[in-house]
Amino acid sequence: MFSPQPQTGDALLNPAARRRGRPSRPTSRVQLRHERSNSGMSVDSTREESSIGASQRQDSEGATNASGDQSIIRRSAVAVSGKEQEGGSTDLTKNDKYRVSKLPGLPSIFSSCSKNGTPVTAYADSNHRYALLLSHNAAYVWEYAVPHILPLTFSFPLPREGSSEQSPFPLGSLVCPSANSPEPGLVVVMPMTGRIAYWDAVSSAVSEGLFAKKRGVEGKVPTMSGETITSICCAEPAGFVISTSSGRLAHLALRDTAGRPGVTVTIMRGSSGFGGLLGALRAGSNRRDIVAVRAGKVLRMGEREVFVGTARGNFSRWHVNRAGGYANTTDVDLRDEILTAFSGQRALQGKNKDNFQVVDLQVTGYSASTEPGQEDTVQFLVLTAISSPNSKATYALVSLELMAGGTASVGDIHIIKSYTDGWGTETPPRLYFPLPRKTAFVVFPRAVVVVSKIRRDPSEMDYDDDQQQQEPFEDVVDFRGELGIEIVGSGSESVDIDIVGAEAMGSFSSDQGHIKRIKNPGVILIAKGAGILRVEAFDFGAGAKTITAPVTVKSKLEQAVFYGTKSDNPLNFHGRLEVKFALEDLEEAALEISQEILGSKSPYLPSMLPSLGSHLELRSQHLRALVQHLRTGAFGRVSKQVLWRLLQDAEKCEAARAVWDMRNEHLREDPENGDGVLGAVISHYVPTEDTDVTGNDPVRTWFQRDVVHIGKLLRHVKKSLASMPDKGKKNQLILAVSDSEANDIIIGALERAWQFRVNCAKLYELSGEHGIDKNGLLEKSDGYLAPWTSDALLLEALSNQRDLSEAAIKALWGPTEDPKRQDVVTKLGLQLVHLAEICCRSFEERADWCDQQTVAGDDIPQEGRNVRERYVHSRGGWIKPLVKYGLIEHAYGIAEDYQDYRTLVEICSEELLKTEVSLIESTPAQQNSETVNELKEKKAEVGKRLEGYFERFGEPFAIEMYEYLVENGKLQTLLNGFESWREQYLTPFLRGNPKYAKLSWIHDVSLGDYSTAANTLFSIATKSEGVLLNQRIELSIGKLAKLAALENASASEIDVAEEIEAYDIRLEIVKIQQRLHSVVKHITHNAIDVDAAVQLATDEYARKLKKLPALRDLFRTSFRQLVSGRALATEDLVELLTLMEPSEGELMDGESFYWALRVIGLAGLPRAEIENAEKTIWRRCFLRDDWTQIVSTRNRTDEDVTDLARKTSVYTTILLCYQNGLFTQGSPFKPQSPEETLFSEDPGEIRIRFPEADERLLEALAIDLYEENRGLRRHITKADLQNWFTGMLAQIKEEVAARTVEAEGGDGDVEMDV
Repeated sequence: MFSPQPQTGDALLNPAARRRGRPSRPTSRVQLRHERSNSGMSVDSTREESSIGASQRQDSEGATNASGDQSIIRRSAVAVSGKEQEGGSTDLTKNDKYRVSKLPGLPSIFSSCSKNGTPVTAYADSNHRYALLLSHNAAYVWEYAVPHILPLTFSFPLPREGSSEQSPFPLGSLVCPSANSPEPGLVVVMPMTGRIAYWDAVSSAVSEGLFAKKRGVEGKVPTMSGETITSICCAEPAGFVISTSSGRLAHLALRDTAGRPGVTVTIMRGSSGFGGLLGALRAGSNRRDIVAVRAGKVLRMGEREVFVGTARGNFSRWHVNRAGGYANTTDVDLRDEILTAFSGQRALQGKNKDNFQVVDLQVTGYSASTEPGQEDTVQFLVLTAISSPNSKATYALVSLELMAGGTASVGDIHIIKSYTDGWGTETPPRLYFPLPRKTAFVVFPRAVVVVSKIRRDPSEMDYDDDQQQQEPFEDVVDFRGELGIEIVGSGSESVDIDIVGAEAMGSFSSDQGHIKRIKNPGVILIAKGAGILRVEAFDFGAGAKTITAPVTVKSKLEQAVFYGTKSDNPLNFHGRLEVKFALEDLEEAALEISQEILGSKSPYLPSMLPSLGSHLELRSQHLRALVQHLRTGAFGRVSKQVLWRLLQDAEKCEAARAVWDMRNEHLREDPENGDGVLGAVISHYVPTEDTDVTGNDPVRTWFQRDVVHIGKLLRHVKKSLASMPDKGKKNQLILAVSDSEANDIIIGALERAWQFRVNCAKLYELSGEHGIDKNGLLEKSDGYLAPWTSDALLLEALSNQRDLSEAAIKALWGPTEDPKRQDVVTKLGLQLVHLAEICCRSFEERADWCDQQTVAGDDIPQEGRNVRERYVHSRGGWIKPLVKYGLIEHAYGIAEDYQDYRTLVEICSEELLKTEVSLIESTPAQQNSETVNELKEKKAEVGKRLEGYFERFGEPFAIEMYEYLVENGKLQTLLNGFESWREQYLTPFLRGNPKYAKLSWIHDVSLGDYSTAANTLFSIATKSEGVLLNQRIELSIGKLAKLAALENASASEIDVAEEIEAYDIRLEIVKIQQRLHSVVKHITHNAIDVDAAVQLATDEYARKLKKLPALRDLFRTSFRQLVSGRALATEDLVELLTLMEPSEGELMDGESFYWALRVIGLAGLPRAEIENAEKTIWRRCFLRDDWTQIVSTRNRTDEDVTDLARKTSVYTTILLCYQNGLFTQGSPFKPQSPEETLFSEDPGEIRIRFPEADERLLEALAIDLYEENRGLRRHITKADLQNWFTGMLAQIKEEVAARTVEAEGGDGDVEMDV
């Protein structure tokens, strides 16, 4: 038995181990065939390398995985480019941390099991590069790392145990090769009977069943009733350790003391003090739920440590040797310690601790004991789980440290967040931590979790404070659910640090035949439905990268974009529900990936390909894959604004492809021209910002790295033309050719971009309402990035390029016999069509985008207004020149597409005009000629086209058509043409705009709508007509139209009188002004112009206004309008009637003040304005006469005084008002006394009269009105005007009454209204 303490020195526990092994049997024919198939391999060198590798790792590192990893691997010596890796493997995914690849070799038996659903289990042994597949009735072994599609497979029939598919699988392990064989041996243990079979070389038993002939050796594990074998652990060179369902352990040795094959089983009893069966049972009771038996370090020759873990959390430490000796040195229960450590984990709070279990463990390292003679302290990484009722589980990786004497401590705890599925009745998860122990792999039945930056023990201080605060890297690799993939076996691959170090020192080559070292640590997965996969981490060597953060959404997106597009890739790239990413991070990552693809800066893209066109196509495919994946919503739904930006990148890639295709076509046509305009613009104006990756070819370099700046390239194309030599008229053809080449660049890029945008609108979720229209314009763009196809600088460049092309074609236009010149002209003409369309599209796109921005500053909306104004002003000039060059149909098409109705109208009208002129100029003899008939047909065709536009475009086109006819004086066509649309479009057009009112009433009369025509004429006359004569005519015609309408409506006389009254009133005011105009007609006859007439009138009628400058200016302004025949406003007419004072005689026979009152009574002014005007009239009426002279009665008879009073303006005005009924009952007017007519000196009263006057004018008018008040007060004071007014008013009433009685022919009293 082992001593509890490890032995020291060179003594071996089993001296027989020193004996040399028995030479193996001669090589079989099958083995020879297998060796011939791997002709590059040296059996001797392989055996030697394997022995040295295993020895070095076991002695230097000590601890190993259960597989006993080895550092060499057989692979194909041919490296395949692209996704084909060394050895023929194919990358399924890759990021900065790890790679998943599919190995080429897959036995046909495994494919059959996957297809027919045969239950199997498997195991990959990286120590020997072989894999083992076990079913209920057979075992299969093959070399998994060979580059052959169908590797040589060794099959071993097995006796079936149990009839159920749920019966336990046979257990097996590969054994280190014997001395004379490069192939491993095989040991199989039947789980229910305990039968053991061992074969020292797998190829030796190809044709014989393992249990059918005694070519191998057999044995048996002594089991109890109902006990089954649950696991076998390779602990070579100390043999194997077997565990049972009852918790017992057994040591298995496959060679006897002489080194001959033989099976020896030793039951391992614990250190409980009990021997025999009781001791085994007692020890097994503590380990009934064994979940892991793992080998530790090699202690000495033939002796090794083994560690056992149970689901409950019990861990034991054993020493075993090849002779069957063993010792249980430590047995400790850490369940409580682990659960106590879990209490500080937020993710585990609230979990049922009763469901806690240990799932697997791995030995991660040793540290020397501080006590002499004590065992070394060992570190574990333990996989634990707390299951939930919903078939979920929370997994945690726990770092444990087991010290001598049974003490232990819990270190780091990492909660696995990316996977929470339970395993149920399937194979439990396996934990691997391969050298150099920087990354752990947790293999689940349908996924692998990769976790790095785990500290292996609590005292490990390899990280600084910042790194300790960061979460470890974690990611999950799982499979597409619809494929039903299941991982049935796995194994780890470690990097042998010692051998790698020796390689670095040049001690041996890493490529010997097809033997390849393991470059990266990882795991091998044997998966139904997927094949043999390798998951490797970049933890060692030149390619190692330090990842100190959890997996990013960018990494997941990159994997999906670059690897998830192939249908035969079994991996799931749509994420898992457990993994969440912030939407902002997702959008930022998507944009960054898009930019990297566009600029060929992604590490997943080849730096270059022989065909740059193929490289651009590859980038386009990946950009498409990016948006396709984003649309799935696997990591969240990105906004439409982000999708729009991604679409912009894809458009630039497509535009670059178009330009590159054009460049290749030009080179094929004219190789001597080189890159031409494209090369010039790239070399001089848009040089690449990156290094030349294409061998001194700046054009290729630009397309490789700077496609993102294609808008800049297009903007500078014209500049490259300006810098070309040999300019001038004699080289116009050369310039035209270059211009045509530049047009190809611009047209090809932009049209391809827009077409791509239209075609992919649905893909980018930008179709439908408010999405991308048929021209590629985004209808609702508020908050979206400005389209690169209408950048402000690009608009200017496009307009200039179009103008340059028009100038080029104009210079070459005309008859020519030069075919090259004709070809250039023809091509330029067609390009002019495209440029016109592009200009329209770009300008409209930019204007729409600017108009819709709501969060931008004032500059953007103003830019939009400027762009639209320039667009509307210029687009006709872009389209109409096409007609000149025989491209009228193209002109029609562009104008129709962009709804440029004015251009359509102008082209059609000009065509009609040319046709009509040609018809007029034709001679009578030509009237029936073919030419005339063609002209007539052309005229009819244009007319039909115009009718079609009315029907197609409706009112907007009609408005443009009508405005064009009005502007060009074609009023007859306006009123009589397009009869089908007159009522529908012409009527609202004319009625909707007051400036067309003078045409509208004519149209209304033609429709028989006399009432509307009358109303329109009345509105024109009273609101907009400025000419007095026209006003009278309009009122007269309006009156007639109203009478006609009333007659048609059979209106009564009362209704007729009411309707006509308004016209009569306005006509009377017109007559008053005409009477005033006739009074001053002599002045207009004597004056040479209006200014002279105003001056003469001022001298004659405004002498008393010399000291009243504001009123004098008012008089001059109003008089100018009067003599010019303008219709005066009511207040202005009153001003003239009250301010004009003839130098001799009375104005209008002294009736001017009466007519002024009559005007304000007829005009229907607001009450405040009427009152203000009435006071003004009476005040000036009192001021018209010299009352001081009138009331001076000295030396005058009563008759004299009465006559003087009768001659005053006041007397005449009051008398006329009474006589003409202006003061009748109900009238708003009455005689006003002098004191009532005084200006109130309230500024508001002046503003009522002059609402639009500025402060200076109001102040000047107030001064003049104050002067009028002063003059009137002087009369009131000195002439006692108030009393005189009272007596004069009484006398007037008596006179009016007497005249009334006389007129009635009788006597009686007459009552007068005051």
